[in-house]
Amino acid sequence: MNTISQEFAILPGVMGSCVSGRNNGIFFSSMPVFFTEKMVEEASNNIGRMMQMAKVKGLDPQAMSILYDKFIIIAMPIDSSTTLLILCEPGCNTSLVSTTATMLAPEIKNSLDNDSGSAPESTDETLTPENNTEQDRQLAQQTDQALRKIKEALFDTIGPVADMVYDECIERWTSDNSPNISRIFELIGCISIEIDDPSLFEEFKEKITDLL
Repeated sequence: MNTISQEFAILPGVMGSCVSGRNNGIFFSSMPVFFTEKMVEEASNNIGRMMQMAKVKGLDPQAMSILYDKFIIIAMPIDSSTTLLILCEPGCNTSLVSTTATMLAPEIKNSLDNDSGSAPESTDETLTPENNTEQDRQLAQQTDQALRKIKEALFDTIGPVADMVYDECIERWTSDNSPNISRIFELIGCISIEIDDPSLFEEFKEKITDLL
C-alpha cells in the first residue's frame, strides 16, 4: 500500500492519501498531521453516504471532488464499504489525480484483499545489533546517493533556482524525521509542489525514474 500512496505523493499538489472502510476503519493513511484520523473517518463516511444517495437516484458516480476553503478532497469507492481519499491543494490538477486514482483502484483492491489474509511481516527488531549496524550503513549510503541524484536532476531541470528549492524541501523533509531512503517520496512530493510547471516536473521525474 505504501508504494501505491507514493504514486499519488509525486503528483503536483497532492498533500496526502488514505484508504478507509466503514466497518474496518483506516487501512492506510499518509495524510498530513493537520488532517486527523477523525477527519479522515468523517470525510469517508460522509462521502460514502453521498455516493449511496446518488446510486438511489439512479446515478453511479465513479469519483467525487469536494472543494473546501484550503484543500480539495477527491474520493473514489474501492468497493461497497471502502473509499480512497486524496487530499489536494486548491488549484491542483484534479483530472490528473482522478485519472491516476482510476488506474490504481484495481491494484488497491488487490492489495486490500491480499493484506486481509496475509501473515504479519517480520520487522527489523528481529535483527542482531551487527545486522542493524550494517543495514543502517547501507540505508545511509542509498539515501545519500538518492539525494545527490535528485539535486542533480533538479538543477538540470530548473537551473540555478534548484539550490533554493532543494534546500527548502530538505528542511521540511527533515523537520520531523531523519532523512531516509524509505521516505524519499515525501521529498519528491515536496519538490513537485515547488515546480509549478507540469511539463518541467515530468522532465524532472524522467531524470529520477529509478527512484520512483
